[in-house]
Amino acid sequence: MDKAGKEYWDNTWKGNAIPKGVNPRHGGLPNYINRRFHEYFYQIFSNMNTQGKKVLEIGCARSIWLSYFSKEFCFNVCGIDYSQIGCQRAMQILSNEGVKGEIICSDFFSPPESMIEGFDAVISFGVVEHFQDTVECIAAFSKFLKPGGLLITNVPNLCGLNGLIQKIINRSIFDIHTPLDKKDLICAHEVNGLRIISCDYFLFMNLGVLNIENLKGSLFYKVARLRSWVNEVVWIIERVIPALKPNRWSSPYINCVAVKQ
Repeated sequence: MDKAGKEYWDNTWKGNAIPKGVNPRHGGLPNYINRRFHEYFYQIFSNMNTQGKKVLEIGCARSIWLSYFSKEFCFNVCGIDYSQIGCQRAMQILSNEGVKGEIICSDFFSPPESMIEGFDAVISFGVVEHFQDTVECIAAFSKFLKPGGLLITNVPNLCGLNGLIQKIINRSIFDIHTPLDKKDLICAHEVNGLRIISCDYFLFMNLGVLNIENLKGSLFYKVARLRSWVNEVVWIIERVIPALKPNRWSSPYINCVAVKQ
């Protein structure tokens, strides 16, 4: 069961403007995180012929990534999500970016039969941690993959500093997550027979992963928004001081890449 619930997600996507798809060629610090993810994905797909291959994003509501995977890697893109509003937003972004793709409005635990073992790569951004049973969730993801396909799982690192801050400032949001560390993620993949290629913490810091949206209107919200200034200072230093490396305490994300055998 999704700890957040469909109503939470519908309300989340209903109130948001339609963003642009990821463009790693845009400069400036506001696009720093996307450029770092771009570098990461290029490493992952460097030994894979992605032309015409099929990629699925699980939890694709209002996705800014599907058009990116189409433009940068020539993937045929597809997304699945159970929020109808979120799916509509995702389809609108694809249309705005001039990208053809398919968005399936369905629960990924019970998808259309035609999607099973239909994809060369399956990607999720911040989905797994919303479910109590991580192993069962990864098992559901794996069913979409062809044998030899790649599963790329991104989760926020809530076992370190970010999780502690989130718990203190906004406990209700923290409680709709299951904190996972690197070992938890590796175990959940291996139990499902997936071979780990890499699994590690990603980036040194990004306080933008802290969710404060339900605190809008409060003085604390106005103060907390200053976190973007902290981020930008850290990102400048991160580029010039190699000592600021990803770690279990301050890193905002964990990325896991595994192969279906």
